[in-house]
Amino acid sequence: MKEQKIVNLLGFASRMRKIIFGKDNIREYIRNPKRRNKFVIIASDVGQSIREDTIKRCQSHDVPYVVLKNFTKEQLGRALGKEEISVVGVLDENIVKGIKEVVNVGGDSIV
Repeated sequence: MKEQKIVNLLGFASRMRKIIFGKDNIREYIRNPKRRNKFVIIASDVGQSIREDTIKRCQSHDVPYVVLKNFTKEQLGRALGKEEISVVGVLDENIVKGIKEVVNVGGDSIV
């Protein structure tokens, strides 16, 4: 249920063009000190190295994240109008707040 709400919010952010994906874009998003309100979503079946790298970067920069249990890269991508998406960053502060309310996290949570 929580995951579906998160994906619904991501779909809304996608329609507003307020999401970011791609390895280099995500890395820049995580380490950008100008962007204060951040949130990263990781698909359930992302590769081990990508998962570990993303989580380490999020933890070192105090960026909250969630690893979805029931949404694969393909399902996440389909919800956002793409083929596959492993990791997504949210650019809209209001949507970030909404996701944080759904997940109720301060970091390293798994839905």
